[in-house]
Amino acid sequence: MSLLTERNWWRLLLMQTLVIIVMILLRPLLTLKVGLRVRRARGLPRGSAYVLACNHRSFADPPLAGILQYDLIAYFARSSLWQSAFPRFLLTVVYGIPVDRDNPTLSSIRGAVEHLRAGIPVLVFPEGTRTSTGRLAKLREGPVLFARRAKVPIVPMYLFRSDRLMPRGSIQPRLSFRGLEVRIGKPIEPLPGLDEKTQNRFMLRRLERWMQKQERELLGPENVTNHSGR
Repeated sequence: MSLLTERNWWRLLLMQTLVIIVMILLRPLLTLKVGLRVRRARGLPRGSAYVLACNHRSFADPPLAGILQYDLIAYFARSSLWQSAFPRFLLTVVYGIPVDRDNPTLSSIRGAVEHLRAGIPVLVFPEGTRTSTGRLAKLREGPVLFARRAKVPIVPMYLFRSDRLMPRGSIQPRLSFRGLEVRIGKPIEPLPGLDEKTQNRFMLRRLERWMQKQERELLGPENVTNHSGR
């Protein structure tokens, strides 16, 4: 089923309105309370699809990543959440992508590619789960696979100290710290002429190197782990 049909035009309008309201209210609040700093590379896509590949520190990461984008982005969520009316409504508004617990890989690939081909950016956490050490974990191939199949770039994002904004076990944000920083890098484009497997390794390695560079600058070189032999 097409994501952008006459029957769901209201979703786009509602989401745009919500994003504008949230950005107007939350971004200045975060800047004031925790010293939010955002550093963006030049040449970032606007009004077109891309895979937003972000490190994962806390439950605050998805909304934080979303409110700092110029475009509306899609999120993954477990499919069981669509069974209740209110969560289903919210997930519809934010372009939720249902992930089937019994077949998570196939459902996430299908949903992500469908959204990307419809022109909607998709947020992906390549580590697969929140870090338990505060450092970058090994990256999985999800964002690379989505980008290659949908023929869109990967936009890397690094969140620093978002785990202080919402620590493990916390049910609400904490605004008693300073130094929240977000970095958004240049789009990673596929290299022409490579076979699928080589292309996957090439793009994943570029993503990993960019993430590690941010970690070296923000945490120090002694806290960076190379998980790849690529």
